[in-house]
Amino acid sequence: MRVIVAMLAVVAVLEAGSARAAAPVEPGKVFAGPNGELVTAIPLTPADDKKAIVLVQGTDSELDGKVLPYDVETSGQDVRYVTQWHGRRYVTLYLLVSGSRRNYYVNVPGRRDDTAVTFDDARTRALKGEEVYALHQKQKSQGLLTRLMAFDRKGEEAQIERELATSVKSMNEACGSQTVGLVEWASIPDELIKEYSIASYCEAPLDSLRKLCASAEAKKVVQTRIKEASCRFGDAPAVKVESGRLTWTTAKDASNQEEFATKAFLDTLESTRGQGEKLSARMALEKTHVCSDGKGHYVLVRPDETHTVQLAYGDGERFVEVASPPWVLNGHFFLEPRFYNKTMNHSFRGLDMGLYSEVAVDEEKKTCAVRCGERTIPFTWVDGEQKETLVSKATFEPNPQKYVPYALLRDQKGRYYLVERGFKKEEERNFRVSIGPKGNLQVQKMKDVVSDSKGEIFSTKRGELRLVVEKEQPSLWIENKKKTELRPVPVEENMPLIYNELGVYTGARLGTPCDDQ
Repeated sequence: MRVIVAMLAVVAVLEAGSARAAAPVEPGKVFAGPNGELVTAIPLTPADDKKAIVLVQGTDSELDGKVLPYDVETSGQDVRYVTQWHGRRYVTLYLLVSGSRRNYYVNVPGRRDDTAVTFDDARTRALKGEEVYALHQKQKSQGLLTRLMAFDRKGEEAQIERELATSVKSMNEACGSQTVGLVEWASIPDELIKEYSIASYCEAPLDSLRKLCASAEAKKVVQTRIKEASCRFGDAPAVKVESGRLTWTTAKDASNQEEFATKAFLDTLESTRGQGEKLSARMALEKTHVCSDGKGHYVLVRPDETHTVQLAYGDGERFVEVASPPWVLNGHFFLEPRFYNKTMNHSFRGLDMGLYSEVAVDEEKKTCAVRCGERTIPFTWVDGEQKETLVSKATFEPNPQKYVPYALLRDQKGRYYLVERGFKKEEERNFRVSIGPKGNLQVQKMKDVVSDSKGEIFSTKRGELRLVVEKEQPSLWIENKKKTELRPVPVEENMPLIYNELGVYTGARLGTPCDDQ
């Protein structure tokens, strides 16, 4: 009896060994990550089929402990282990080769970033590939792998709705609303779900509204006009708000969808005031600040995409646009050479800040002031219905300036020669010449202007007076064939002189808040 039992035991051991030996596996490798991640990759025979099984452990993901079948794809020296995960192509382990560097990474569900892993020699030598293959066969026979690899439409929908619920919650918290998020699943085929992040496509209008709700007016609009937010797929993005329901149509190939949604909301949603007023107009009014010195002078500070704000100055009914500063400054600053500030930085990104005055606004304290050079004038904050009435009835006109300094020269007798160009961009080739002693320069009647790479020649109407401003030779004043050499005077360094002492700009309005100071 004992002999029979012993023989059976030997047969069992031989059969088990035979089964392991028959496992279609080749020597595998084990890779370890920085936080206990382990990835075991075992090639299957025949090698030409480029098949493998991969076991992931220690990642706290749904992949842990699962031994899925993989295709081994190569591109140059790069290698990717590709499987099916919930009906999608999924790369779990990959090798990137760059020069002498060979880096492996593991990608698992639930992690935003891939994790770098390195070859583990000790674990590789202890690896028993046939045991991993046996686990793979067991999970396969149990149907586990089939379930993990198959597309689960209901499960996908539930996951997408959970992701979308997070965005709806964030929007509701920002807007103080109770909007319900919906997905029109009939518009979304399986292939779209497999290939695209549906939640991210549906989140675009929600993210847009969340940001817009930084505005009190936008909050009110969302609270009163958007009770439901529905997402569907179509041929092109579209926004429709009707009877308390927002219908967002997204498209798989469309770009900048959040920007599209924002523009649509601003241009189509009606403000809480009604009467056809759009949300964009009400939000612009909301962001517009009005200040007054109490003497009939007002400053408007309006939102502007290029310079953050755009200034306007006037009497409360008629306003002129204040010329915008160079792009390196925000719109609170304006060129004001009549009031020079010696305390400012005289070389800020190439600008002499002493030439720039500003309107200072404190939204929280609701205060504002106009600084003209070194002098600061407090203005009173205008708000509520008074602001709304003033802005709604105001008319706006272009800046009144016609010319700005272009070149300044002086002869040995102290006579100045000022060349100005047109203020507007389209009039920059319109020139004006003024000549005379300080405080009494007289505008000359122009006949012709010649401009080329050598410089400019400005001729008077009578033809006997010409101003030559050349770049390579000294500038000359030519009168009745007599030549007088002129010395250039840098315009940027002498703006206060030009505007305050030469006489050309005496009494001129520059369309700035300092015009009446």
